Amino acid sequence: MTKNIQFMLLLSGLLWGCGSGDDSSSSTSMSPPASPSTLSLDITASEPDAPPQAKNETPATTPPDNIQIEDGPELITLRTDYGHVEIKLAPLSMSFYDENGKKVLSSDRQQPPVPLLLRTPLPSRLLGGWTEVMPEAPALYAPFSFVVGDQINLQFPATFWVGNMLASASTGVEFRLTNVKDVSIDGNQLLLRVDTSDPSGREARVTVKADENSSFHVSVKVNHVLREVPLISASFDSRSGEAFRGFGGRRNKIDQRHEAFLNWAEEFSQTPEQLEPLIGDTFGEQYQFPTGPQGAYYIQSLFISDQGYGFMLDRDELSHWRMASDHNDAWRVEVAGDELDFLVVPGNQKQVVSRLSGINGRHRVPPRWSLGPMLSETIQEFTDSPENYTEKVKESLDQIEALELPVTAFAFEGWVGTKKTGAFDEIIQRLRAQNIKPVTYYRGFVGQTEDELEEPEVYQEALSRGYVTKRASGVPYIFGSPLMGGIAALIDFTNPQAVEWWKERIKKGLEEGSEGFMQDFGEQVQVDMVFHDGSSGIAMHNRNAALFHQATRQAFDEFVAENPDREPWFFVRFGNSGRKGSAHYESASWPGDNTADWSRASGLGSVIPDMLNRSVGGAYGFVSEIGGYIDIFGSIDSELLIRWANHASLMPVFRQHGGPVNGTPMPWRFDDPEVVEHYREAMNRHIAAQPLIYRLWQEALASGIPITRPLWLEFPDDPEAGRQDQQFMLGPNVLVAPVVSPGTDGRDVYFPRGCWQHPETKETVLGPQTKFILAAVDELPYFFSCGTQPFPVPEGGF
Repeated sequence: MTKNIQFMLLLSGLLWGCGSGDDSSSSTSMSPPASPSTLSLDITASEPDAPPQAKNETPATTPPDNIQIEDGPELITLRTDYGHVEIKLAPLSMSFYDENGKKVLSSDRQQPPVPLLLRTPLPSRLLGGWTEVMPEAPALYAPFSFVVGDQINLQFPATFWVGNMLASASTGVEFRLTNVKDVSIDGNQLLLRVDTSDPSGREARVTVKADENSSFHVSVKVNHVLREVPLISASFDSRSGEAFRGFGGRRNKIDQRHEAFLNWAEEFSQTPEQLEPLIGDTFGEQYQFPTGPQGAYYIQSLFISDQGYGFMLDRDELSHWRMASDHNDAWRVEVAGDELDFLVVPGNQKQVVSRLSGINGRHRVPPRWSLGPMLSETIQEFTDSPENYTEKVKESLDQIEALELPVTAFAFEGWVGTKKTGAFDEIIQRLRAQNIKPVTYYRGFVGQTEDELEEPEVYQEALSRGYVTKRASGVPYIFGSPLMGGIAALIDFTNPQAVEWWKERIKKGLEEGSEGFMQDFGEQVQVDMVFHDGSSGIAMHNRNAALFHQATRQAFDEFVAENPDREPWFFVRFGNSGRKGSAHYESASWPGDNTADWSRASGLGSVIPDMLNRSVGGAYGFVSEIGGYIDIFGSIDSELLIRWANHASLMPVFRQHGGPVNGTPMPWRFDDPEVVEHYREAMNRHIAAQPLIYRLWQEALASGIPITRPLWLEFPDDPEAGRQDQQFMLGPNVLVAPVVSPGTDGRDVYFPRGCWQHPETKETVLGPQTKFILAAVDELPYFFSCGTQPFPVPEGGF
């Protein structure tokens, strides 16, 4: 084992200097990868790192070019090099075509057109996810429609779920847009004045134009007449079996067809495996309390269809999606308010992923230290004092050194407690002496809470200076903290002074020795909050993620400009899409509070779907949460820890976490000494793959094609590959299929077409086929495409 570790560390160091092994081959021959004895000979011929971007951020999007508008009495066509849009005038409808003239998306048409619909108050969200077993509220499926009436949104005012939606429903009368009454051309865009079925004579204004990154932009604005418009929607035809993939960090599925859900960033959605028998068949294994199976911390209002297009809702407000859930031949999106903006992007699936992520934003290439193994010492909220937490941190540093674990970063969330004990500077110095980067913790609210996560003075400081959100009366908006007891207030990132104050806090943390931050919370926006810039809570709830993370990115940029030798990095839980979305500012994101168990809803079984769904929208810098966080039913056992470590070993960022009740299950805290060695093996596999991951990250920033990829993206013509939600590709040539069930000696693995070889066992499989692969607790089923060597593997494995 010692010889193996020395080999891996030496080889990894050489590869960092020379680039990664060749991962570009698509050969399907049965030639095995080079033997470990020849690995050193391949290093000098290995592919170099991709050339760096001029700036480490999402490349500038391409503006539309060669636009033509063809104006006719019944039909107007807006034509570009990448496709065209046909707009029928009576009644209004739209069809979108790709560059080859194939229709990829068209407005839903009711025959005969129904002028209005009484909107009954059946909720699109009800506490506990009961809408999963209730009928959906009837909706008017028409190209464009709107409700005149009221919307009811009730949220949790406190507890873990503060800001989550308790219930959401709309009531009133739903009308449709009818005939275009006037058309004008303004440069390269069409301006339409449209009648509606509202007997008050209400009109709508519709804009259609070619937009950035080969997209078409449609905007709809309904005029006000006496009553407010609380909801506006668009409906589209859907072909049989059409897949809808993406939507951010959703855990339930990798295809949201037949699903209906809100896009509203929410927290603490879990179902520990111990509660699964209570759920039974009523809600299904993906159910999460209290949001239902589709609840997510990291939402993206965008998806990739397998029918040749992508779609992005360019609004931040609460949205409700029905993806062929109540009509098998149509899908629909509803948005709170009287304005609707969306983008349609024609292209094949890789083109759409590239174009949509370019609009939304992509995770930046990280410092290399962040790609090494990371450990975290979590606060036990019920029992940890500053003194015993400090001792746990010191004990972990002792063990890392004594066991010679190859750790490159160490997070101590309770850093404020170590300041109280006077040990903070000592811990920073020890970490730096061990060549380990210190990572601390910041959150998007200030609170009077009983924890060691924040300096106690910042709460009063923020309130007294007016840096928090307010009520309509102008007083600070105080809510019950999502942590254990106390009260909190949300930082208002629309206030320029609050942003400067936040940036100074971040820069102070960097000056004191932190190299990175875990950036938590921010989802607590209530609909009746008032922001400094006048925005409402319904508009800001999702948008807050981008503003929050943008402020930290600005602090980093300013700090690095004065300290060019530093490489700070931060990872987040809360995210959203937009122009630009939060991914544009983040370094990486983590799944958020996995339960410390095997559950499909929120434990180990939920991780891969979450990672894949967000990765195709530009949030491919996925930070694992080995061991989970929610541990109210007990600490994890060694089997789950080792399976989880192997599960994460070929993901972008390898990080262990722990829970607030039982603490961090560090590998040395188990009675069995083999746990440390098995964990070390997973670490070493990740270290070996680091150069590949780094290069794939560089390529992802340039192209949008993610580091870890769903099989449907690499094998778009393989229906069985499209169904795999517990496997992924690391680049084009590494197939990874971790074991996600307890008490088993392996799992079924689906092999797409071609030849695949396990680099450790040398087992070779020809696809397409499904085969049971043996895998002991300390083994990972993963395969290289035959004839390629994406990263080096020592003789006998890790």
